[in-house]
Amino acid sequence: MIMENRKEKLTFLGYFLVFPFLFITSFLLWGGVIKGNELCVVSTDALSIIGIYYILTSMIFSFVIRKQVKIERE
Repeated sequence: MIMENRKEKLTFLGYFLVFPFLFITSFLLWGGVIKGNELCVVSTDALSIIGIYYILTSMIFSFVIRKQVKIERE
């Protein structure tokens, strides 16, 4: 039980904190520094993609958690 709880926390942190942070950092470095685009345009593009990612990931994550809770109750 403790191991499953820890696994869920690590999964949550990975999907909702680590990956978005790495994506925004690499997107800003690539678009703003390497390609030389305007930082304002690059940041709005990155935040738009992250917004869509959060919506989709939240939906998938909630369905998976609900399914696990349903299985545990049975």
